[in-house]
Amino acid sequence: MLHAWLVTGPAGPERRAESRRLAAELIVAGAGASLVLEGHHPDVREYPDPLRIDDVREIAASLARPPLLGGGRAVLLGGLGEAKVEAQNALLRMMEEPPPDLYFVAEAGTPQQVLPTLRSRLGMHPLPRLAPSALAERLRHARPDAPDALLYEVSHGAEGYVDGALSMLDALLALDEALPLDDGREDWFIRAATAVDSNCETCINGLAGRFAARWHATWDPRYLRAWQSAEETRLIIARNGNPRLAAEVLFSELTRLGVLRGGASSGDKVP
Repeated sequence: MLHAWLVTGPAGPERRAESRRLAAELIVAGAGASLVLEGHHPDVREYPDPLRIDDVREIAASLARPPLLGGGRAVLLGGLGEAKVEAQNALLRMMEEPPPDLYFVAEAGTPQQVLPTLRSRLGMHPLPRLAPSALAERLRHARPDAPDALLYEVSHGAEGYVDGALSMLDALLALDEALPLDDGREDWFIRAATAVDSNCETCINGLAGRFAARWHATWDPRYLRAWQSAEETRLIIARNGNPRLAAEVLFSELTRLGVLRGGASSGDKVP
């Protein structure tokens, strides 16, 4: 059995819960597993994002320590993808000859964030994704007051991850609340841009998912163009473009297309 694994997916409680579940499978069975899942097992040490060189040194100093409850030990390494090269290299040396009772469970957004030499020693464990219908149910339970049309849009645009979907849903709820009913009001650009200032990337991702879902539901070419515009804006921001300016340009285009408001336009049916 491999002694080192990499859980990949968006950072958040969902990824950490999956890391704990994997650690429980590796080191314990029966009642002790619940302690791992709750984050209270004495033989599981968790490190926050991002992993630091001092954390690796601390782990190295504890390699010879025996398990307190028998079985094995596990180290959960949060944010390995954001760790500096020196920390990753130090971890690599440690993994070359790990103690037989010690398991590493690391976390990163994608495998490519980890040094190739270190990545070669890690088993890949992608964070499971939910189907849109299952994700919509999770969102409905977490945000019971959210409109069904918005739940549908987010569940089809969040790539199956619960944490990302919740963040996207909250951003779109805030955006819809901030936009005035009358698109002719002069302050709507400012209000809309302010709504996404704190989470611009998530909100633009949500808009892309929103218009993708509407395009597939209605085949209205306005939604196809809106989807393309949102994707173009996402690329601009990813390339260090000005988020506020990019959002304002996008909102202007969405207003021109007549698809800016939160609800579907008259005659459209979003499942």
